[in-house]
Amino acid sequence: MKKIVRKIKSMFVPYPTKKFGWSVEDFEAAKKWAKTQEDPTNSGRSLWEYANGSRWEESSYILAKINEQIILK
Repeated sequence: MKKIVRKIKSMFVPYPTKKFGWSVEDFEAAKKWAKTQEDPTNSGRSLWEYANGSRWEESSYILAKINEQIILK
């Protein structure tokens, strides 16, 4: 069920054209995008759950993990 919801949400969130920066707006955009992507290690979780990990990590580490998954063309 989570995969279906994630797929529907991904239709409304555009794929990033550049790496996310360190502003609040970029963090919120990264969070929205990451919630629509699949975890690279576990298909049952979202990328946001993977990046947020212990929930006590700093935002810079979370953004770095998300930026690693962005493939620019």
